[in-house]
Amino acid sequence: MEYQYYEFRAIDKPLTKDDQNYVKSLSSRVYPTAHRAVFTYSHGDFHGKPLSVLERCFDAMLYMASWASYQLAFRFPKSAIDPAALQPYCLDHIIEVSTTKQYVILNINIYEEEKGIWIDEDANWLDDLLPLRQAILQGDYRILYLAWLKAAAGSEWLENDSQEPPVPPNLKNLNAPVQSFITWLELDPNLVAVAADNSPDQQDSKEPFKDWINALSEAEKTKLLLEIVEGESAIAGQIQARLRQKFAKLPGVIPGAETNRRSFSQLEAQAKIRCQQQKAQEEAAATAKRQKHLTPLKSRQGQIWQTVHDLLDQKKSNLYDQAVQHLVELRDLAQLEGTSALFRSQIYQLERQYSSRSSLLKRMQVARLLK
Repeated sequence: MEYQYYEFRAIDKPLTKDDQNYVKSLSSRVYPTAHRAVFTYSHGDFHGKPLSVLERCFDAMLYMASWASYQLAFRFPKSAIDPAALQPYCLDHIIEVSTTKQYVILNINIYEEEKGIWIDEDANWLDDLLPLRQAILQGDYRILYLAWLKAAAGSEWLENDSQEPPVPPNLKNLNAPVQSFITWLELDPNLVAVAADNSPDQQDSKEPFKDWINALSEAEKTKLLLEIVEGESAIAGQIQARLRQKFAKLPGVIPGAETNRRSFSQLEAQAKIRCQQQKAQEEAAATAKRQKHLTPLKSRQGQIWQTVHDLLDQKKSNLYDQAVQHLVELRDLAQLEGTSALFRSQIYQLERQYSSRSSLLKRMQVARLLK
């Protein structure tokens, strides 16, 4: 069944009545508030251009479709962000940055072919992802890199030898919003871990807002004061972003990153190796745990065989599971001690003795005790 989910959020300032009326005009089933609007469709489609609605009224938009389409878009004040800093992460039709008279729009739009997804309206994905907008304003481009990584893993437009964009700091230290972004896109954790190998740790430093304000001209200070007096709800964040844009050197490209950039095929190969190593470690740990469980049973094998026969002689199907569990332990013990041939002969005798018990034999087949 086809299903589409659109959610819009206003962050910097609430919607006016005119804005809400405009949003209502897009659908008879939408009930916008001053900060949020949700559109869902099982049939039909959005009546309008979602990014145009974002630009006119909102600061964030999330879209999901049951045919595995993911879209996350943010609107930024034009004076608060440098579009050129985002360009290295852009991919045609997938990660795009556009500029209007007042705003910069970042649009991440990823589609996975031949895959369907279940959309849970109660998952509240946008709640978890909203802090990423402020992070981008502060020069944190981790989700841009991760979006490129997801696109490279599943896009037919990207070649495997496509070079990665600049690797941002702190990919090894993922906060909750970035981790939510990874989960939302269903990104391979091994691919993320390999990508993070070239990502340096970077400590947050206190920003010298007082010095920056002192460096502003009187006209710039007056303009900022007027915006505060006129009362936009998120004006503090906007002012901070503008000061950073004017004075701070945002992380951007990391020193040395240009010479150490990898192709996606290299990242993919390293991720496969990491996955194999992780699987081997997990199997080794499981084997060690199993051996620890089996070792005390070595001296009790005769007793365990007798327990198996006692359970089966009661002719109760609800006891068969217990008997089969004991047989699995005996099989694993035989493998551990190198006596598997003897165990197989004992199982053969057991199979002949209880050949009329179809329920038991079926359980033994499921447990791979019978050939």
